[in-house]
Amino acid sequence: MRHALKAVAVSAVMALSGAHAATPADTLVIARDISAFLSLDPQEAFEIASGDTLNNLYLRLVQHDPRDFQKIIPGAAERWEASADGRQVVFKIRSGLKFQSGNPLTAEDAAFSLRRGVLLGKPPSIILRQFGWSKDNVGQKVRAEGDRLIVSFDQPYALDLVLSAFSAAIASVVDSKLVMANARNGDLGNAWLRTRSAGAGAYRLVEWKAKDAVVIEAFPGYAGGAAPRIERVIVRHVAEAAAQRLLLDKGDVDVAADLNPDQVQAIASKPDLKVVQVPRDTVFYLALNQANPTLAKPEVWQAARWLVDYDGIANQLFRGQYKVNQSPVAQGMAGALPERPYKLDVAKAKALLAKAGLGGGFTVSVDAMAATPYREIAQSLQSTFGQAGIKLDLRVAEPSQVLTRYRERRHDMIVFVWSPDYSDPSSTIEFFARNTDNGAGVANKNAAWRNHWLIPQLTAKTEQASREIDPPARVQRYGDLQRVLRDDSPFVFMMQKDDPIAMRKNVQNYGGGVTFDSTHYHIIEKK
Repeated sequence: MRHALKAVAVSAVMALSGAHAATPADTLVIARDISAFLSLDPQEAFEIASGDTLNNLYLRLVQHDPRDFQKIIPGAAERWEASADGRQVVFKIRSGLKFQSGNPLTAEDAAFSLRRGVLLGKPPSIILRQFGWSKDNVGQKVRAEGDRLIVSFDQPYALDLVLSAFSAAIASVVDSKLVMANARNGDLGNAWLRTRSAGAGAYRLVEWKAKDAVVIEAFPGYAGGAAPRIERVIVRHVAEAAAQRLLLDKGDVDVAADLNPDQVQAIASKPDLKVVQVPRDTVFYLALNQANPTLAKPEVWQAARWLVDYDGIANQLFRGQYKVNQSPVAQGMAGALPERPYKLDVAKAKALLAKAGLGGGFTVSVDAMAATPYREIAQSLQSTFGQAGIKLDLRVAEPSQVLTRYRERRHDMIVFVWSPDYSDPSSTIEFFARNTDNGAGVANKNAAWRNHWLIPQLTAKTEQASREIDPPARVQRYGDLQRVLRDDSPFVFMMQKDDPIAMRKNVQNYGGGVTFDSTHYHIIEKK
């Protein structure tokens, strides 16, 4: 039966790649750019493109209510209790849960998964390492006792922070028996799991072909929520927005995820199509690599803030798909700063550059993905920076190439995106405001590290904020950190996405929350 279902799904992908072919009633076909989809291992994947797929393949320790993102509800854990001092949380794991392999899901699987996230040391491990966990101590800090998962910390942490972090992909519970049966050379099954799944989510993997398609099918044993209403989901790689629009018009796909403003406006008038606006915590920023001595001057950081045409990009270039946001924490997140102190002011930027001894201007490269909105933002920056004598040499490339260059710190400037891995300001602040070691061998390879921004004092304040268990005081600390990042850092925060998802009118309950991996396929219907 398994092979038969796989054959049906793969045949569907092949059929849809040809001429007009209406999608089957039991299948949801989504067109989106998944060129940056690099891994299916939930303790490794850190890219937006893979987020929704992982959210449906795995059951996380806790999860967001698919109909009310502000609520944290049970996932693999049915209930939890924090100690009064904020140093321990005990999770009761649900009974009766099974992995797609048929193995029972236990508290030991949950403990294994969290420990694995730290031991692998991949980019998302920063989410767990913020709790003071390391390869040396995680075995003692994360343990299972019967049906309970017990996590402990050396310092107090707010329960809201812990629960938000455990709603991220890295807290997906993996089938420890299956994963370790496929481990090689001490890799904890990472090489095997990059192209396979070992979860207990609403869907199981049929096939993933990089830069082609992801095919998943409903898991009949799913016990983490309502049974899936759609039997199969196919995510087709369609890089160009125009091609997505054409496929949607013809009925070859049910959903188009990456359309530009003109296409969204045109679709809104079609009787058989609709557009759903999904507010996202996705922030686009310009980063200046401090390994370049010119870009390491604080006056250059300040000048860059006055050389962005914020309103022009948001309201003219993209006409409402993006809104101006000059803080790293997106609007809609607790504690986000609403102020917008910067605007395009070439004269002010020139004065700052002259103060830095760069009145004659300079030339520098800027990397950007060959996709909307990165390419368009970079082109706008090229124009406005040029007015101040800064010549930007655009290096536009495929998303995977740009991401690799950024992770390897082989850039001068880069237009990039940040979307938090869980709905708490800590996720964002940790990514931008923690770095005490610029060395190549460190585990913490976040934005500060990628841009050679060494900030031991700011890191200490970030750690203090993460340990604050009083909610109002915690919000105040994160507000102070945001102001530093907004006003005195090598990052220029520009835009926040308001995500328009175009779809056929018979698609119901397609939505999501503010994080990039919050679409639940199991509640979607086609009527």
